[in-house]
Formats: sequence, structure tokens, C-alpha cells
Amino acid sequence: MDLGPTASIEAHWLLKNLGPEPFSNSFNEVYLRDALKTRKTPIKSALLDQRLVAGLGNIYVCEVLHLTGISPKRLSSRLSAARVATLVPAIRDVLGKAIEAGGSSLRDHRQTDGDLGYFQHAFQVYDREDQSCLKKACGGSVRRITQSGRSSFYCATCQR
Repeated sequence: MDLGPTASIEAHWLLKNLGPEPFSNSFNEVYLRDALKTRKTPIKSALLDQRLVAGLGNIYVCEVLHLTGISPKRLSSRLSAARVATLVPAIRDVLGKAIEAGGSSLRDHRQTDGDLGYFQHAFQVYDREDQSCLKKACGGSVRRITQSGRSSFYCATCQR
């Protein structure tokens, strides 16, 4: 634990390079569009970069990209403004549902009171390799690839 004055917390060496928090007013469509337009990395890797947006983890990025129909392989700089616009509300939606469910308990995650999280029961793609896509009328199946040393789960049929 590191204590410091609230007024200067954003300048703290552990926090000063973090991107905005997803539920903050500074995380919005204009910010995200500007942050992504010159990135030559896949959108999955960009969204995992804590300097871009704080707090997004692998599970939640997979779920967000599925919700928005964006392939994890698509280059960040190649996303249209309309596609980027879908990301901010989707990120807030997925994180909000995960928080309500107490997070995702896959191995050892526990809430502060020791209870398990239950968001893993709502996964649409994460850890569902070779299973049918849950989007209505899709007909595809979930694939797994490795990106930046992390598993990416997605449906190649409905995520472009």
C-alpha cells in the first residue's frame, strides 16, 4: 500500500501513465478514436494496453470485441469511426455486468468477502473454443488464437 495526498494521486509514479478509467468522462468516443487512429497493432492488443485505457483485461476485451462484432486481429488504425463508436458503450456494458456478477472466478479470483464471482457463466466467447457462437443467426463457432502471448477467443463468422 502506498499513501499519498488525493490532490496529486494522478501524478503518482504507479498511476501517471495509465489511460483513463472506462467509466470516467475522459474515456469517450473522441478520446478512443484519437488514441487508436495511428496504432499499427491489432485492436485486441491496443485495448489491453493500460496506457490506452485502464482496467481492461483479456477476458473483458474478448467479450467486448464479440459484442461489437470486431475481429481481435483488425488493426486499430483501420477501424472506422463508426466501429470505434461502438467500443465505448460496449466496454462499459461488459465491465458493468462483470462488476454486478462479482468478476470472473476461473481459478483463484475471489471478491473481498471471499465469495466467488459469476461472470464466467455469461461468457459469450471467452474459453468457449470450438463451441457454437451464441449470437442469434450466426452459425459460426468460437476460435482461439494467441496474440501478444494471450489467448484470444472470437467468432470468425460474425467478428470482422
